[in-house]
Amino acid sequence: MKSLVHAFVRGAGIALICALMAPTLAQASPKPVNPEAIHARIVKRGVGNWICVEEKNGLALVGRITSIEEQSFGLQLQNYPEITTVAYGDVLRLRTGLSNKAAVALIAGSIGASVAVAVIMHSQFENNKAKFPPMPVVP
Repeated sequence: MKSLVHAFVRGAGIALICALMAPTLAQASPKPVNPEAIHARIVKRGVGNWICVEEKNGLALVGRITSIEEQSFGLQLQNYPEITTVAYGDVLRLRTGLSNKAAVALIAGSIGASVAVAVIMHSQFENNKAKFPPMPVVP
């Protein structure tokens, strides 16, 4: 039984390390995007929502979408009242944050991992309780 628990703990640890490294590896090389795909993602995100845009010149913009047009979109940057126009062709990378499904999956995974850790810790605690010698008889 102990070897099974130890194998599970090791496997869970390796899976956790791989899960934490996956976003880093996925972000290492951004895939090229075309302006039509950027336009579709902006339309899907909608006016009033926050996004992060990395332009081809290396500039990163974080702001709220104010308008969506055929060749560009308007972005109100954080702490600036002016609207910045960004052409779809200038966008190298677009980050829109977590979708609702991804957020639910992340929360469910966190709860599941917490329950698994609690069960393993409880079983280890029960198996390794201190065994005290019996009390001597007092005459």
